[in-house]
Amino acid sequence: ANGVLAFNGKIYFAPSCASAVLCILPEENRLELLELPHGSDAARAKKFLAGGVAAENGQIFFAPENAGRVLCIDPARHTLQYMELEIPWSHSYSAVGVLASNGHIVFAPCDADHVLCIDPEEG
Repeated sequence: ANGVLAFNGKIYFAPSCASAVLCILPEENRLELLELPHGSDAARAKKFLAGGVAAENGQIFFAPENAGRVLCIDPARHTLQYMELEIPWSHSYSAVGVLASNGHIVFAPCDADHVLCIDPEEG
């Protein structure tokens, strides 16, 4: 997945086949790995392929390719969580999302049955 630049200057990349999110700290010239939340299928391949989107509240959202749930990164707390919304596992979303004028994040489907629309304030 494409990386997303957070308001704090850190760059976050969702994992495809890895079990952790890659966080690059350009100002410190180093990187960190943030383990996926407990209970996730970390071994599943191609979990996230679509580029993420930073919401107006600063949180970053990645739509699933084969992960089954949306990944939410909170750069302010440096934490990860999955949204409760469950999505069928196979090739759901692989295109970059867009921040709409109403503050919602929209991802076009690949093999999913519908467009994914996330309200970051409810996520």
